[in-house]
This record gives sequence, C-alpha cells and structure tokens, in this order.
Amino acid sequence: MSKTGTSHLPVLGVGPLYVSGIFALTIAASIFNFLGWIASGTIGNSWVRNLMIAPGLLVMVEAVVVWCAAVFGSHMVQSVKTGKLMTSGIYAWVRHPVYAAFLLFNCGLLLMQANWWLLTLPFIYWVALTVFMKRTEERWLENKFGDEYTRYATRVNRIFPWPPHHLNKPRES
Repeated sequence: MSKTGTSHLPVLGVGPLYVSGIFALTIAASIFNFLGWIASGTIGNSWVRNLMIAPGLLVMVEAVVVWCAAVFGSHMVQSVKTGKLMTSGIYAWVRHPVYAAFLLFNCGLLLMQANWWLLTLPFIYWVALTVFMKRTEERWLENKFGDEYTRYATRVNRIFPWPPHHLNKPRES
C-alpha cells in the first residue's frame, strides 16, 4: 500500500472522462465544421489544405503506434501486479502513452479538417491533460514511488513521445 492509502488508481478516474470528453468535443467540432457552422475558419487554399491533411494522417498513425506499443508492447499488466514503475519500452519515451495516443489521434483528426478554429482544440486538450495528470496520476505515482518517479519524470516527457533525455546527446555550449 502506498502513502496515499490506495494501492491503485480508480478505474473510472479522470482518464476515461478526459478521453471521452475530447472525443465528444472533436466529433461535435467536426460536425459543426461539416455543416458549415464554423466556415469562417476554413482554409480555402487547396494547397495548404493538402499540406495539413498529410501531417494529420501522420499524427493519427503515430497515435495508433503509441497506443499499440502501450497496450500490446509493454508489460503493463505485469508491472501493475508487481507494483513496479514502468520505465521501459514506450514508457521510456512518454509517461502517459495511452492518453498521449488519444490526444494525438484527436489532434490528427482536427488537423485534417483544415480549419483554423479547430486548431485551437489541441491546445485546450494538452492543457487539460497536463492539469489532470499533474493533479491525479502523477501525484499518486510520486507518492507511491517517491524519488524513483521524480527521476523518471525529469527525463521522460509527460505527453509527447520523444527520445528520453538520457539518450539525447549533451548540448554543446
């Protein structure tokens, strides 16, 4: 049992609420865009629209890869059962890979729609996820794993998959 008094986070905590919330908002915004209700933000230049569709697709593919790595490629269940902090595999690249995947997937969908108004949503999603993670899971992980989690958090990004800091070459002055 941890210092917080619980050995695990609740199953129906902030995560499912966040994921369902951003999906609902993305779907609603997409419908509004399709119906022309936010047409003032639509990018008319077909060349620019095409330039936004390709990165949107790439971000969605990245989301699927990150999600698969977290769900199928990690030993998440084993780590939870043994009470160990996950720091290898995809967890060496991002602290919250499942949430990152949902954030990236929604951002890719929004980017592909080529509407300036919809491009404000990824920033809102990022801020919301950052606040939720800091106040819930990260607080719980820090209480449970202490300095081990603190060291891990200093070298691995919270949301965006990126090579761990200890793998990066040192910066030259």
